[in-house]
Amino acid sequence: MNTTRRAFLAGGALAGLSLAVPTLAFGANSLAAVKANGKLRVGAAPADPWYYKDPISEEWAGVGVEIGKRMAEELGVEPVLVETTWPNSVAGIQADQIDVMFVLDPNEARRKAIDFPDVPLFYYAMGALVPGDSSAKTWEDFNKDGFKVGVTLGTNVDTVLTEMLKNATFERFASNDEAVAAFVARRVDMVSQFHPALIMQYSRIKIGKVILPEEVYAIPTSVGVMKSDDPSFRDWVNDFISKSYASGETQKIFETYLSSKGVDPTSVPGLMKERWA
Repeated sequence: MNTTRRAFLAGGALAGLSLAVPTLAFGANSLAAVKANGKLRVGAAPADPWYYKDPISEEWAGVGVEIGKRMAEELGVEPVLVETTWPNSVAGIQADQIDVMFVLDPNEARRKAIDFPDVPLFYYAMGALVPGDSSAKTWEDFNKDGFKVGVTLGTNVDTVLTEMLKNATFERFASNDEAVAAFVARRVDMVSQFHPALIMQYSRIKIGKVILPEEVYAIPTSVGVMKSDDPSFRDWVNDFISKSYASGETQKIFETYLSSKGVDPTSVPGLMKERWA
């Protein structure tokens, strides 16, 4: 990523960005209130490629970081990072500590606590990390005796594929990293995770290839915002992400980040379901 798009630094200001400190709550969290505050408070929880904090420089990068910067620029305010965790992010939005949390899936429980735009931020799907010479094109190609599938224990991918691939043998791991390590060691024939996570794994190991087997199941993700009697900020976010997705700008942000990780973005599936082959 170029200098003008360097990510947030946890320790203070860098390229016009700063770490969040407590501010007075605006309650309604309307568009006018966000502008009056002069800051867009962007929640960030480690999850590459959405949010990545370099352990040495403590510099933040990722798709969510860049979208936050562009959103703040259009609002005419300062983008400010609010470090959080995925389990705590909803509470942070409710407490008016976070204005936006990107890549937050709008499940039923979250919808009861916070608000979401009407349109998706982008899409992801169950992907498969397979050997470079694999000819597999469908999930059924993996559904055979003796074929070893690596999944992360207890995930949605685990649940769905266990039902789908009844003839395959499953190896379940405590983390995504462990599952991919088993693939590298050839203890499993394929690893399945949501495809952006797999792409980042591939960027580290440079072994095999990431595919979206058919039938492809597109899963929309979104942006969490505070519930408010005044929906003006939510509606503004809805308009912003809709235009960014339709114009291909969101996909370009993803491609730029992949390139910074040494991955050819044309070699892997992107975030626009309309472009999935």
